[in-house]
Amino acid sequence: MKKLWPALALTLSCTALMPAEAQATAWEAKTMRAPLSAREVERPLILGKGWLELSLEAQVKSTNQYWGPEGEKLEWDYAEWLYTKETLRVRYGILRRGDLTWELPVHYLRLQNENLGTDTKGMYWGDPRFSFTFEPLRTDVPLTSIVTKAEMKVPMGNESPGSYIAGPSTFQRFITTSGTPDLTLSARGKRQIGIFAVEAGVGYMYRFSGLAQYLLETTNNQLNGRLKPGNQIQLDAAGMVQLGPVALQGGLWLKRWGTVEAGTTSGGLLPNGNLEPIVGSEGWGWGADINAIGHVTRGIDVVAGAYIPVRGEDLMFFPIEDLHPTRGTTFTGRLEFRF
Repeated sequence: MKKLWPALALTLSCTALMPAEAQATAWEAKTMRAPLSAREVERPLILGKGWLELSLEAQVKSTNQYWGPEGEKLEWDYAEWLYTKETLRVRYGILRRGDLTWELPVHYLRLQNENLGTDTKGMYWGDPRFSFTFEPLRTDVPLTSIVTKAEMKVPMGNESPGSYIAGPSTFQRFITTSGTPDLTLSARGKRQIGIFAVEAGVGYMYRFSGLAQYLLETTNNQLNGRLKPGNQIQLDAAGMVQLGPVALQGGLWLKRWGTVEAGTTSGGLLPNGNLEPIVGSEGWGWGADINAIGHVTRGIDVVAGAYIPVRGEDLMFFPIEDLHPTRGTTFTGRLEFRF
């Protein structure tokens, strides 16, 4: 019997040091990641803290149509324009009420003209974007989410159309950037109503000036000219309905493009003193945006959508889509992975 006492004492000591069941449950409930709803209609406008989201997106627009100077819809007789944008996007919930986003696009472009027998195509880098989204207000059940966002576009796309030798007909490269940075400040809100939700947003894009390789200055022999794209006002509103694992979203958008200015660089701290407006480079447009979001799992979504312009204008910078959005429906497909 005396030999059993040491073994019994050791057993009781180990039992006392083991965590109780309630303590284990409390420990398991702690996590750095915020909760994420399996339904899009219940998700806030930011990614929860601790979540990492990787997405691959492809956009395709094939058109033989263009906008007239007064917004009329016109068609080319022999030409066809193919515009694609493939984007890698990384999003991380760095704060309880804030996330960071970085995206890097690549473009494949093609312009064919049967009448002239030309077929120009190529693949180029686009302009990366960096943004921070902050959520000052959120309520749950039902969801209300209001966010503010600051986004910076950095010019990295192709600026040169190629050699000027033998005239413009020798150009063999497409321009995929304005050549200037943009800063966009916006606000957005979302409100859930059962299986429905409504969203609305407003934004203002300030476009800085800069030297552009595709703009030649021939008066004062400064080679590259300075370009100041017009600032942009953005408005949109949308509705959503959740049908099981699929959310359907549709809305309208409105954009107003300001006047583009060009010229030579002026001396002093403000380089825009010599810039002059380009008549007819301003305009406005509106259209529809529809999306279907399928939830494969909580961490995987599949998105299909269409961006449909109803009205636009000839902004005089075709085929630079960054300055001159062409007429035609853009179809989108996206895969989202969250960890």
